[in-house]
Amino acid sequence: MCHKLKFCHMLVGVFLVSIAPVYADINGEMIYTKNCMVCHADDGSGAMPGVADLTENREWLILPETQLLSRLKKGIQKPGATVTMPPKGGNPNLTDDDIKAVITYMRHTFFK
Repeated sequence: MCHKLKFCHMLVGVFLVSIAPVYADINGEMIYTKNCMVCHADDGSGAMPGVADLTENREWLILPETQLLSRLKKGIQKPGATVTMPPKGGNPNLTDDDIKAVITYMRHTFFK
């Protein structure tokens, strides 16, 4: 019985580790859809003039997560730009984990 129980716990652990990235993508996609898509479009190409095309300039994708997290939390204001991104995409209720999930989703979706 002891060996079977350990084996079951091991299988559950492997299952949870294997679905974690899928969950992060699903959660990130939901958050992106609710908070980011209105400006950046469903494919990241930018839904309105002046909004960054996330699929064209991909250097942001290789930035460390901590740097991206900081930028998204503070908002992105570029000198001379007519359109700026508000802190947390305009949703002050987003947590660091929410923003990290969006970063993971965007990296998997727009970095092809």
